[in-house]
Amino acid sequence: MRNHHPIPRTLSLFTLVVAGFAMAGLLAPAAWGADSAPGNDRSLAKVFGTAQGGGDLTLAALKDFIPGERMSPPREVFPTITKVTFDGGRPVIDFQVADELGLPVSGLHQGENVSIAFTVSKLVPGRNGETANWRTYVRGSDQGVPSAQGTTYSNGSLENFGDGSYRFTFAQSLEDISGVGYRPNLTHRVGMEVRDPVILGEEVEGNDATFDVQPSTGDTSGIKERKIVKQASCAACHGTEEFAFHGGPRRHVEMCVTCHQPGSKDVGTGNTIDFRVMIHKIHFGEHLNNLPYEICGFGCENFGSPPTDFSDVVFPQNVRNCTTCHDPNDPETPQADNVNNRATAPVCTSCHDDLASNYNGLTNANGNHPGLAQPNSTCVECHSQGGLIGSILGSHEIKSQVAARRVKYNILAVTNTGEGQSPVVKFSITDPTNGNAPYDLRNDPEFTGSATSVNMDVAWPTSDYTNVANNSGTAVTGSPPSRPASIPLVNSSGTLPAGVSDNGDGTYTVNTGMLQTPLVVPATNPGLGSGAVVIEGHTAADFDGDGEYSDQVPVTTAVSYFAINDSRPAARRAVVDTAKCQVCHNKGDGLAFHGNNRNDNTQACVVCHNPNQTDLNMRPADPDGTLNAVNMAAADTLEDRSIDFKYMIHAIHGASHRQSPFIVYGFRSSVNDFSDILFPRSPSDCLACHNDGTFELPLGANVLGTTLNSNATVTARSAFGATAFAPDAMAASDPTDDNNASATAAVCSACHDDPVALEHMSVRGTSGISFGNAFILNPAPNMDPDTQDRINVSNPENCSFCHGPGGIADIAVEHGVREE
Repeated sequence: MRNHHPIPRTLSLFTLVVAGFAMAGLLAPAAWGADSAPGNDRSLAKVFGTAQGGGDLTLAALKDFIPGERMSPPREVFPTITKVTFDGGRPVIDFQVADELGLPVSGLHQGENVSIAFTVSKLVPGRNGETANWRTYVRGSDQGVPSAQGTTYSNGSLENFGDGSYRFTFAQSLEDISGVGYRPNLTHRVGMEVRDPVILGEEVEGNDATFDVQPSTGDTSGIKERKIVKQASCAACHGTEEFAFHGGPRRHVEMCVTCHQPGSKDVGTGNTIDFRVMIHKIHFGEHLNNLPYEICGFGCENFGSPPTDFSDVVFPQNVRNCTTCHDPNDPETPQADNVNNRATAPVCTSCHDDLASNYNGLTNANGNHPGLAQPNSTCVECHSQGGLIGSILGSHEIKSQVAARRVKYNILAVTNTGEGQSPVVKFSITDPTNGNAPYDLRNDPEFTGSATSVNMDVAWPTSDYTNVANNSGTAVTGSPPSRPASIPLVNSSGTLPAGVSDNGDGTYTVNTGMLQTPLVVPATNPGLGSGAVVIEGHTAADFDGDGEYSDQVPVTTAVSYFAINDSRPAARRAVVDTAKCQVCHNKGDGLAFHGNNRNDNTQACVVCHNPNQTDLNMRPADPDGTLNAVNMAAADTLEDRSIDFKYMIHAIHGASHRQSPFIVYGFRSSVNDFSDILFPRSPSDCLACHNDGTFELPLGANVLGTTLNSNATVTARSAFGATAFAPDAMAASDPTDDNNASATAAVCSACHDDPVALEHMSVRGTSGISFGNAFILNPAPNMDPDTQDRINVSNPENCSFCHGPGGIADIAVEHGVREE
């Protein structure tokens, strides 16, 4: 992970002078604007340019104030290849190196304070059904086997022109390096890495760059290319910093393919490291049928460590979502159509490893291919648009995703929502692909099939859900500890459930006062403010054509808000962005939970996964039947575990940082151990999920603390949930007796659960600047609980004093989201 250095890094005389100019209004604000990406002209002369108010404020004018060439080390350097020529087959590479501000980095000397290395590959046309592929001129040994895989070349001369510009000339011709024939009429890609640069005595991060050219003409555009996946697609899940392989400087997919090519293998395991095979096998790791995909890499030979096993890798969406990485409609990836119409054995069997193959095609040695043995050249006869079977993307189509696009839940009106009243909700379910035509919930098979389950939840208050059912807040509207009221909207009998009526115009009404147990808005003090209505669940479909609507369709959950005693409906705070979740999890797929009932809407998740909610109702019966903080029948020996969204999501995605396993009990007492979850980017990357600013302290006055345990334990249960509790069901449902952590401590401890961190958060005192005071290590759990009332009336947590914006340990700075 990147080490973030404060900027400015030193308080030099130069810094003070520039600050003085800025305060005097002599520097144009635009000089320090956002236009600072690597490659832009950010030289000092350009930055300081001409001062406002007259006179030149040039580099020459400031030279006396600059202590040497550079004030302090940069954080990172970026190479850019500007020109490549070939002198008798010897590459001559002109490049520039700049820092993260675009300022030139000079003074790099090969073998002294930097290691610069290169790859060179030619794009060889495909034959016999294969696609065009890169072939490197630079091959190296692996565990003593010569030319086993692509590698880098650093034998040559480096010229330093003193302004961040350099030239590297190979000592050998391309043919002399590995005996690979030089073909100047083909597209060539030169890759370079700047490794371990040391600037002003400090090692900073390096980077890579690539350059495509046709040597015979010098053309860099209008030439043959192979662009199937772009960096942005990978970075969407992995972020940018996590692409730092082989010691750090190799980061971009364009560089990766200059070594990871057909014919390259990992000698330690015998597995290919061809990029198109390796990446598919890694992301398909948990589904591989045959031997696990393992790579020795640098470790097995040099350190005697076991190979890296990718068997547990879980792609966080359906692996059939090919276009997540390969988009044929993206002009930046013109060859991505290969994924649709250019099937080849190496690529297809990287996932479909139950098929026997070699690089020439399917051998069908195991008899698993219905089309028998076939060379790559015949794959298109079946696997292409117009082919016998159809396009590859068509074969990978996820039918439930397609069906979900035909269903939309609509909450049209919510009335009768005052204190003491029973809400009345008008809704419809329509087909957006057919002019929003309404469905008939009593007759359409999507709503009468055996797989159908559509429900309405009513929750309050939106300031932070508690779902209380009485004025004192000691009971809840749904099942304990704090589920909302849930109302079925359909059933498979062709009749509507109690409380649901057909308006005869494609709309329906739910009168919660007509339920078997009427729902009544309590008159709490202070008032509840606003509430939410949720329509969630899955419709039914027949994907196999057997006439049975027994397949589930994960329809996007709908949420709408209503006022109780607010002047207008107040929505629940938006902390995370569902669209950001879908970047990794996709839509109608990886965010379909609880049997495809709750889908693609984080604002729906929080009505159940609220501060008071734990997994108590799903825990196994406690053998001792006693409330004592221990349930030996549970995998983690806990009587219950918080599933508050702000705690649970951090604990899941931060599993690699936690010291103790995060285990949650789900439907039918299923055990969900998230210990092996690997977030595909740094767990500290708050903006991967959060809206900007929503992760900073303080969290807000209305954010409730999180229930650590509900002061109840399960004593009996059925297949579907708990049926009896100790000391009693009332205690299980009463949030006012829960042992809570204050809000900030709950979030932070979800990842930082080591004893030192917990102790730091928990030190209690009366000083306004005492550490912690955050209520997380209860001195006497289950006997003298830290209730929400106790947290409210005690000294507030002091976390924001140090960890808020501008604090000595600002969360945004510590997590690398913002520079100091």
